[in-house]
Amino acid sequence: MTVKFELICRAVYAVGVIAVLVAGIVWLARRHRLIIERVKVLNLDKRRSNMVLERMADGIIAINRAGEVTLSNPAADQICGTRHPFVIGSQIEDTDAHPEIMRLAYECIASGEIMKSEIKLPGWPQRVVSIQSVPFSEDDSGTQAAMVILHDLTDVRRHEKNHKEFVGNVSHELKTPITAIRTTAEVLLGGAKNDPDFVDQFLNTIISETDRLSALIEDLLEIARRDSGIATLTKSCCNVAELVAQGVAVVLPQASARGIVVDVDVPDELVLQCDGSQIVQLIRNLVDNAVKYTPEGGSVSITARRLDECGLALSVQDTGIGIPYGEIDRIFERFHRVDKARSRRLGGTGLGLSIVKTIVVSHGGKIDVESQLGKGSIFSVTIPGVLPAEANNCTISSDI
Repeated sequence: MTVKFELICRAVYAVGVIAVLVAGIVWLARRHRLIIERVKVLNLDKRRSNMVLERMADGIIAINRAGEVTLSNPAADQICGTRHPFVIGSQIEDTDAHPEIMRLAYECIASGEIMKSEIKLPGWPQRVVSIQSVPFSEDDSGTQAAMVILHDLTDVRRHEKNHKEFVGNVSHELKTPITAIRTTAEVLLGGAKNDPDFVDQFLNTIISETDRLSALIEDLLEIARRDSGIATLTKSCCNVAELVAQGVAVVLPQASARGIVVDVDVPDELVLQCDGSQIVQLIRNLVDNAVKYTPEGGSVSITARRLDECGLALSVQDTGIGIPYGEIDRIFERFHRVDKARSRRLGGTGLGLSIVKTIVVSHGGKIDVESQLGKGSIFSVTIPGVLPAEANNCTISSDI
């Protein structure tokens, strides 16, 4: 009886031990699954963090108290233009980092305060970069480190500069005709009004300067409308020959007065899906520019054809004075004139070609210029959207 009882006790003990072992194994299995899931979550978070870090436009560099790079992203190398990248574990002094980056990082670590600065990197085109160094604790012991954030301000500063130049140019361009009108009026009031010959001459000057001022204001309003987004595209089915005819008609009197022949070669069946009023303005500005810079007795030709890749190729060619090679890249800038005296004398505002380029870009096209001094220039415009010839029943809206 005693032996049986002992065997039973041992059996019960063994079962208990096995139950405890099974429970422990089950617990370990559950913990193992939890650990695996947490590791997966951590890996996913790490991949997400790395993806964000790698695709950030701003440069990020983490530097510890010993001057070691503990974190960096590709944007930091790209913004700084370093030949030696910011390799994790390397000393910041061993890289091509700008001295201001190192100075801000060390001052940030020493003071525990946010440090800011702005630098201009050497090279062409020159790049402007803002630097912000933010302190943070690298570990639980509170060891200070610095997170350096680099932001490329090149485009922002360029736009600010262009805006200042634009405002200055507008002030100058507005002041010139106003001063001429005032001076002429003062001369008339001073006694010239009693001489019929002077009166006619001065009144014609006032009219000329008023026309110039009016044209400048119209172009400025057009620029403002386009910059603000108010000038939206309203595309419709348009006959290109009719658009060219309307654009050329405005300039023909000026061309005829100077003996300039304007030749148009545009197929009647050519049709384009576009904003008709804007294309008319584009043609008018290009032809007006060609006539202004073509000597008396010269010629201006306008041609248009359909491209194989379903696009419109429009060109305006003149036998004018041509454009110096170094000026071609700048002629589409606002208020830029190759021959300032000639442009002002002929009533140019310096905004016509800038508006042309804006119209071309808004239609998804491009514009190229070929020129030779003393021989003339060719402005070539390519715009997508030509329709099949069967659509030649298109009509242009009456408000174009």
